[in-house]
Amino acid sequence: MQQRQCVVLFGDRVWCEGSTAQLLSNFNRDRMLCLSDEPIADIPTIKIKQAKTRLGQEFDAVVFDGISGLFPDNFGQSVGTLSAGGAFILWLSIDGERFYSQRFRGILKQFETQHSSFHCIHEGENLPELSVPVRAKYDIDYRTADQAQAITAILKVAQGHRRRPLVLSADRGRGKSAALGMAAAELLLAGQQRIIVTAPSLAAAEPVFRHAALLLKGAKQSTGLIELGEAELCFMAPDVLLEKGEQSGFLLVDEAAVIPSPMLAEMLSRFSRIVFATTLHGYEGTGRGFAVRFHTLLNEQAAGWRHYEMVEPVRWRRDDVLEAFSFKALLLDAEPVADSLIANAGFEQCVIERLEKQTLLENETQLRQLFGLMVQAHYRTRPSDLQLLLDSDDISFYVVRYQGQIVASVWLVDEGSLTSELSEAVYHGKRRLKGHLLPQSLLAHTGLLSAGPLSYQRVLRIAVHPVMQRQGLATALLGKVLALAESRQVDVVGASFSADIDVMSFWQSNGFNVVRLGVQRDEVSGQHSVIFLKACSTAGIQLMASAKKRFEQQWPDLLAMQFDQLNFKTVLAISGQMTRQCSVLSELDRQDVVRFSQGYATYESCQVAIRTFVGLVLQHPCFLQLPEPHQQLLVMRVLQLKPVAEIVMILDLKGKSDVITVLRGILSELLIQLASEDNIVTASE
Repeated sequence: MQQRQCVVLFGDRVWCEGSTAQLLSNFNRDRMLCLSDEPIADIPTIKIKQAKTRLGQEFDAVVFDGISGLFPDNFGQSVGTLSAGGAFILWLSIDGERFYSQRFRGILKQFETQHSSFHCIHEGENLPELSVPVRAKYDIDYRTADQAQAITAILKVAQGHRRRPLVLSADRGRGKSAALGMAAAELLLAGQQRIIVTAPSLAAAEPVFRHAALLLKGAKQSTGLIELGEAELCFMAPDVLLEKGEQSGFLLVDEAAVIPSPMLAEMLSRFSRIVFATTLHGYEGTGRGFAVRFHTLLNEQAAGWRHYEMVEPVRWRRDDVLEAFSFKALLLDAEPVADSLIANAGFEQCVIERLEKQTLLENETQLRQLFGLMVQAHYRTRPSDLQLLLDSDDISFYVVRYQGQIVASVWLVDEGSLTSELSEAVYHGKRRLKGHLLPQSLLAHTGLLSAGPLSYQRVLRIAVHPVMQRQGLATALLGKVLALAESRQVDVVGASFSADIDVMSFWQSNGFNVVRLGVQRDEVSGQHSVIFLKACSTAGIQLMASAKKRFEQQWPDLLAMQFDQLNFKTVLAISGQMTRQCSVLSELDRQDVVRFSQGYATYESCQVAIRTFVGLVLQHPCFLQLPEPHQQLLVMRVLQLKPVAEIVMILDLKGKSDVITVLRGILSELLIQLASEDNIVTASE
């Protein structure tokens, strides 16, 4: 295969456009793609942010307009669409003084010096001659050795022992989706009746269906569906798949790292024959972090799982220079320090220090260690985070070092100190700020006008090398952050992370309080986001008290109105940090709870009183001593108002009468244990 070519044009837009037309004059216009937020003559053009919609497609020429700014995520995505022998044309402005731009341009110069297929041309210089790619006739029987082995492994999952899932991983361009499609076609031809494909979107799964269709000439085809007689290959979105309760057939999960992990876990529990395919060094930046977490889940739930990694490119040469450039420039292959170098490290041998951006710009090893640590620790570390790290003036970071190696780090961003006018505008919903997540949320969602003028420091990322975890490094980093915040007269230190039990436990153990739970679930983690705060000043303490009180007052109603699907353990974790209230249960409410528990009244007639009572005892030791299914029943039925049919299925009960009987018994037990506590019933009519 031919080497992919790259030409970087430094100049104004008019010159870049004219030069591009000259460079690509002999190329097939139908196989060109231009990414620009301004229309480009004679070349099919899409908006830069739409680059991800072209992943899986192939072009002979790709033009990327970076004059107004280089968007790393979209740049990486567009590189992945260029076929072997093709030409990538990158437009850049002459100026580039930011750290990220300096680094990017330095790597460009390095590749130009070392590779004849790389050209950096400034306005007025002669243009190189580009070779037009020679397209080999595609033969569906052609497969790389990797593809052949991957297909064999997929077939084995479908035809071999049950409960032996396969994780198929690869970088872009290795034919991973094609292998899924070809394997699916072979299975249908061999008699498999139903194969389900799920992915973050139908567009993401399109290559699977395209390659399956090439082998299934006589099949009936429509969008997301191939029918071969009575057999079918069909697409189902992850949420639809789970909502319908599907659990039969063979399941292919493409781009698994982009699907929320709770969904993947549920798929794993439902399907006995399943393949998870994911991109390792993807432009979404999720692959490595996904692998670390998901492999742990597989070890717990499916010990017989297997892994196959595809390494041989299909779309370009093994030694492709453009891929090497994108990996180096975007740090797609960044890894934390090798385990062997810190195997004997201990907490007492480590030091905490601030890391300056200029140091990172001058020391590629440290930059790769810092960024690699985040790639491994967080699902959503993307190439754009590298640009954020280097170029944002309000971001700083501290690291923990062992013998010079970075073993933990925290990224911080300064927020707040808003003017009264700006605070009012956000409070009244007239403005939405870029950044300033903490004060903006407190103003717009919690309704605290006093939040705007205060100063905040938000923890963007925090990570510890796996070898060094459970030694207190993250807690030590937070201690450093809090001490520095107090010395700088910062009012509040906070963070926003997923409502994961372990994550919440870490923040709560370090003195942070939950003051808000996001309504929408994160599209990757599948969990709600939680805002944690810790006050560092008198003004911060007052704000913290107001935010915490407001959240606690609204919590019982929020459980029914917005968080009825929240995992009950998460409900308990959040409830457990709340201040125990003095009794708000009236004597008549107590009598209603007693009447229901003894079978003298219906649940519906006493529901309000029962809800008040359960909300009251939720943080009491007697509640926490209940068997887990009983805790779960009270949370789901009384607080979250889940339908009885759903509760019966989850808790394996016999029906509504069984639910009522169990509820009566639980409430009777709680009443007995609380009978001696005067503070539970003090309010009078």
